[in-house]
Amino acid sequence: MKNILIAFICILFAKNAAAQKDSLAIDENDKYIYYQTVSEPNLNADTLYNRALYFFKTGNAKDKLKLTTADKAQGVLAGNGGFLVSKKSFVTTHEDGEITYTMRIEVKDGKYRYWFTDFVYVPYQRNRYNIYEPVPGITIPLEKADGKLDKRDIAEFQNRILLNSRRVGGVLRAYMLKVSALPKAEKKLNKISTKEW
Repeated sequence: MKNILIAFICILFAKNAAAQKDSLAIDENDKYIYYQTVSEPNLNADTLYNRALYFFKTGNAKDKLKLTTADKAQGVLAGNGGFLVSKKSFVTTHEDGEITYTMRIEVKDGKYRYWFTDFVYVPYQRNRYNIYEPVPGITIPLEKADGKLDKRDIAEFQNRILLNSRRVGGVLRAYMLKVSALPKAEKKLNKISTKEW
């Protein structure tokens, strides 16, 4: 009986450790971060860099994730993105705000890592035309949202951030596994002179 109890406790700790690996954490700057390292032993840094660049250019809509930094010598790519969060009222749902973030990808021979950080909540309000738009001048970093937002809203935003980070990370992993498109070669047009024949 004692052995069964010890085995059960070990299984619970293993599940808890696995769950913590794929969740939001706090980094050394006291900011929320979603961090992943992926090993690709058969690929060199140049190939991984080109595939990550291809991901930034074609993997998401231009307004969802924009490339801001590309440094091939260092093997670093960074971009800014965002997604809308909605709130349910009695019958309908409406945009409650937007959460913006920074994504960073670093590549080396045989592995790459990526993380999402700098999560900022931008609240929305209804304007006089009944359209929801960002409230001017108000941005709330998620780390400092305790006194400014309800605890339920903070928990919901953290859950949405985790889901969005997993989704974008899954798209990145798919792009890192497939061959990126090579630039199309320009076709030379044959010029024909009608003056000489």
